[in-house]
Amino acid sequence: MLSYQSMTERQRMVHDRVKNAKGQHYLDFSWIGDAEAQAIAEALKVNTKLTTLELNKNQIGDVGAQALAEALKVNTRLNFLQLSENQIGDAGAQSIAEALKVNKKLTFLFLADNQFGDAGAKAIAEALKVNTKLTTIDLMSNCIGKLGSQALKEACKGKSGFQLLIHRQINPLAFSLLPRLASAEDIQEVLRMLTSGVELEDEPASLPTLPIEIAEVIMDKACYWHGAWKIQRDYIDPVKIKPSQGNSIRVKTIQVFRDWEERPHDVDECVFRLTVHDERGKVRYKCAVHPTFATSNLDVATLLPASHPFLREMREGWQAQILRNDSVGDVRFESLYIGYF
Repeated sequence: MLSYQSMTERQRMVHDRVKNAKGQHYLDFSWIGDAEAQAIAEALKVNTKLTTLELNKNQIGDVGAQALAEALKVNTRLNFLQLSENQIGDAGAQSIAEALKVNKKLTFLFLADNQFGDAGAKAIAEALKVNTKLTTIDLMSNCIGKLGSQALKEACKGKSGFQLLIHRQINPLAFSLLPRLASAEDIQEVLRMLTSGVELEDEPASLPTLPIEIAEVIMDKACYWHGAWKIQRDYIDPVKIKPSQGNSIRVKTIQVFRDWEERPHDVDECVFRLTVHDERGKVRYKCAVHPTFATSNLDVATLLPASHPFLREMREGWQAQILRNDSVGDVRFESLYIGYF
């Protein structure tokens, strides 16, 4: 349980907004992550007047979903919850499923455009067998396969008027290929290694023991694992990304992933067209790259590898954009990643 005293200033801000909200409340496009979701969850446990909460297009992952699920177990008023276009995986979906087994009020739940697959879908299916209040659940554009879809359809049999939305599922490989950003635990483990002089596996030497002050300076500078990436699901809009908000950067790679609803017959339509603009909007670089890895509906390409000289020119505030022709077939998922330190 997250106490109010331990919350950050931003957590307290969103907590207070939700705690005092009445009727409908919208926090779409608000950069809500797991930390803020935990604060919102604490507010939902005591709010008795909020009926609609929209958290669409944020950055809520499994930890935030698990906290919200715990709140749904005790909340007695909320009947509409929008969690589409976040980063909820199987663990988060499973927690929400457990909440649905006991929640007596929620009637509309939107979990489209997240990242869970059959495990999360099966858990939700089991919850739907006992939940009698939910009338609409949107699970579109996740990674649900045949087994998960079948379980959901079986669970909804006999539910008159119930609406289940599960089409346009994404190839799970698309998410598995995304770079994994370091967690707080990862960072602490590296810091521990720097300050303890641990022995390296398969190496005769050991890491030198560094004073904590020096180790912390190294950690502050070594931010390559953060990178910058954006998922774009609507094929009409281009994918844009701002590499960094830091004082200086060095870009190491630019990669892109695309999952097709239906792959075009013309291979030239599958080309990734990259345009890089500087902070003033001036075009500084263009290229067109064919996929370097492809399955029946998934394309992957390294647009600019670490050895490319242009990467050394990129600076804070520059933007990389992937463009597509209107004639290109339907794209279910696209991700642009810029790795930097």
